[in-house]
Amino acid sequence: MPPDPIYKQIGAVIKARRKKLGLKQETLAGMLGISRGALANVETGRQNVLVHQVYKIAASLDLSPFDLLPQPSISPVSVDRTELPLPANLREQQKEQIKRLFAQVDTSQIREKKGSRGKV
Repeated sequence: MPPDPIYKQIGAVIKARRKKLGLKQETLAGMLGISRGALANVETGRQNVLVHQVYKIAASLDLSPFDLLPQPSISPVSVDRTELPLPANLREQQKEQIKRLFAQVDTSQIREKKGSRGKV
């Protein structure tokens, strides 16, 4: 399974900051208590970073942990719920009630569950 793009983004930030500070991989790895190879894997996104490691890396690079994380997307995925496949024998008032009900449903949790299990 290919690595999640978020880890490549985090790794790129780490690498850029390390280079800006003039640190070698060996030096930063020593500060973090990991091998140079492990740091190389983090920087390329091949190795996931745990939350406690994000904090330790950020402190070592004189950054906030939030500086290592990519910005969330501004525009959430929208689902058009105005055209629902409703039974033909419903009255107009019933159709409107169903549309309002579906408009209130938060589907983001459903999409997150699909992504975490791979299939639903």
